[in-house]
Parts: sequence; structure tokens; C-alpha cells
Amino acid sequence: MEEQKQPKPFMTYEQLIHKLKDEKKLEINDTDYAIKLLKEHSYFALISGYKGPFKQKDGTYKIHVSIQDIYTLYLFDDALRTLFLEYILKIEKHVKSLISYSFCEAYGEEQQHYLNATKYNYTPTNQDDVNELITRLTKIINDPKNYPYIKHQKNQYGNIPLWVMMKALTLGTVSKMYSFLPQSIQHNVSKEFEYVHEGMLVQMLDLLARVRNVCAHNERLFDYKYRKGTIDDTYIHGTLAIKKKKGQYIKGKNDLFAVVIVLKYLLSEEDFAGFVEKLQKIIQQLFSETRMIQETQLYKYMGFTENWLDIRTCPKA
Repeated sequence: MEEQKQPKPFMTYEQLIHKLKDEKKLEINDTDYAIKLLKEHSYFALISGYKGPFKQKDGTYKIHVSIQDIYTLYLFDDALRTLFLEYILKIEKHVKSLISYSFCEAYGEEQQHYLNATKYNYTPTNQDDVNELITRLTKIINDPKNYPYIKHQKNQYGNIPLWVMMKALTLGTVSKMYSFLPQSIQHNVSKEFEYVHEGMLVQMLDLLARVRNVCAHNERLFDYKYRKGTIDDTYIHGTLAIKKKKGQYIKGKNDLFAVVIVLKYLLSEEDFAGFVEKLQKIIQQLFSETRMIQETQLYKYMGFTENWLDIRTCPKA
């Protein structure tokens, strides 16, 4: 059995500054300012979360790296989360609308239909997940105190159409719902996104749901890795000439660039152009405020190609 490490002892702000400055060789010219940063953001969130690109193999910081450099990367990641969340929410609203329309077109607006397991692809491999979904939906209907619009609908009409229920559902739940729907309904939804088939959309929505959670919970985003798997190969991977290793693309499959590729397929051309423009400004802002992280180094963390901006005009197929 592997021996557990001893938990790190509590340290005062002054002790933490001493550790960073004298032991780890981090440049700190203004102790009061450094303590202010630790108070506002915490050592764990700021230093532990963003020290990686600035450290040497021996655990000390690279020469001339300051606490301001770490804070600059922290702010960059904060801006990334805000941007990605903004555009994921656009897709979330679009997909919710498409699913509720296609489902109700097929089965009607009565809540009994989306609470009926037989209206989903109910198989031995996913029946527990379908049951869990229906339980979650039923719980919202039975206890709608957090959802005034559902409470109103229930009191007035005794029925919650799916287009009303959708507003109360997380993207994660909507993603799972889509994956359980009959192929005919999945197709009616996915056909709204050019060159995206049902299976691709299942994977794309799952990825976006996970990234949305990262953004909502202020977790680190710039070096995000999709642990569940990879997105399908796309025409964009080939057009950008992304390198392969053992037959697999080495970028744009389970990293932040994979999320950018998904946004390319699921956003309108206008929205995607706006997204890329804002993303480029955020990256340029980082490089203008610190010289301690290089472009190639950042792109490696993010899974970006050197020619990533070409995705703006890159055809989808």
C-alpha cells in the first residue's frame, strides 16, 4: 500500500511569501501587494493552480518570474472561462430549443411522454441512466420551488411541456437526454448543424457540458483535457494539417482546441467569427503583459496549432 503524504501545514500569509520568495525564488517586490493577491484569490487557486508554466525541474521558479506573471496567467484563464461560457450558452439555448421542438413534434406536449422510458432508446446498457434522467425530471416537477415558471405552469395547467422543462435543465442533463433519444429525433436535431451527424453531436454536447462546468466552477481551463475520450476526426483537422502520431491527431481531439473545433461546427458563422476575434485579443493581451510564457509554450498547453487562426476561414467539409 502506497504511503500517504503528510498534509501540508497551515501557513500565514507572511510564511507563504517567505516560501515563495526565499525558497522557491519567485520575484516579489511588493510584499503587501502579494499578500493582497493571496487574500483575494487564495494560495491554492492562484499559485498552486497557475505556477506550472513558470517552474523549473528543481521546483524553483524560472529566473525573473514574478508573482505578477502568475497573476497575469490567472487573469487570462479567467477571461477564457468567461468567453467560452458565453458561446457555449448560445449553443445550449439552441440545442434545448431544437430538442424540445423535435420531441414534441413526435410525441406531443404532454409531460407524460418525456417521463416515459419507452420514448427513449431504452436498452439494457443505458436503462439505469434513462431511469435516472426520468427521476431527475420528475423531481423538478414534484418540487418546483426553485423554478417559478414551472410552478406557475403546474398550477395553471397541470402539465409542464418539454420546452418549459428545458429551462430548468443543465447542459449535462440535456446532453444525456439527447444521447438517449430515438435516432429519428437525434437526426432532426443534428441536421440543423451542417456536417454534424447524430453520433458526433452526442460527443460534442458531452464535451461542451463538461467545459461549461469548468467555466461555471472557476476551474483551470487553458490546459483542459477531455478525460472521457476524444471528438471525432473532422475535415478541419486535416485542413489545418495537424500532425499525427500512431495514426491519431495529436491536437484538437481532447484539448481546448477540440472545444474550438466544436464551436466552429455548432455556432453560426457570425458568432464563431466573433468568438475567434475575442479569443485572439485575450491571447494577445496575455503576451503583452508577460514575457515569461512563450507563444509555443501556451499553444502546447491549449492544444492549439501555430496556424489556429486559419480555422476562421476553414471549410467544415
